[in-house]
Amino acid sequence: MNSAVIVAGGSSTRFGGDIPKQFIQINGREILDYSVSTFSAHSLIDEVVIVCHKNWMDHVSTNYPDCNVIEGGGRRQDSSLNGVNAVSNKAENVLIHDAARPLVTGQIITECLSALKDADGSAPILEPSNSLVKWDGKSAIFVDRSEIHFMQTPQCFKKDIITDALKSNITATDEVGLVLRACPDAKLKFVCGSHSNIKITTPLDINYFSNIQE
Repeated sequence: MNSAVIVAGGSSTRFGGDIPKQFIQINGREILDYSVSTFSAHSLIDEVVIVCHKNWMDHVSTNYPDCNVIEGGGRRQDSSLNGVNAVSNKAENVLIHDAARPLVTGQIITECLSALKDADGSAPILEPSNSLVKWDGKSAIFVDRSEIHFMQTPQCFKKDIITDALKSNITATDEVGLVLRACPDAKLKFVCGSHSNIKITTPLDINYFSNIQE
């Protein structure tokens, strides 16, 4: 059984505005709705759990009645853990996705699940298009960009692996980073991400998303 956990608990403090970005409407649909619809329609996804701020639980429960709605935590990984703990006892695989990535595709979901068949975790990645340098404010160090990749979501795991990692005292900005630190022997596989699978972070991202939906 495959369970999707969509993390929509952020307050969008970096984005600004009174409404968290996942609830902003584009062409009559909330940003959250785009990814919920994609996961819900996928033939390999058996359930969708949405994790949101307590102030938005009634809103989400009303607008997404086919999903299990769970209150988020203080940190991203706390919210992810709440979501993982809420999936069915029959779930073997858990896919954790950012609500702010509305353009995830069914193909990415399928390829991540396929990679997970003989791995502990999988996720989509992209090669950087810009040159990179490590800079500490005083000196620069060359970085070979062929060895660096950008992470996207969904980040997918065997349920036991991600549960153990999320329960650890280790902090990371995403689940793959957490697993790499908490479970260094875990076998991870990566699939090709998509440039359209952007994470909406700034008003410019909203403009881009609006334009490609027209």
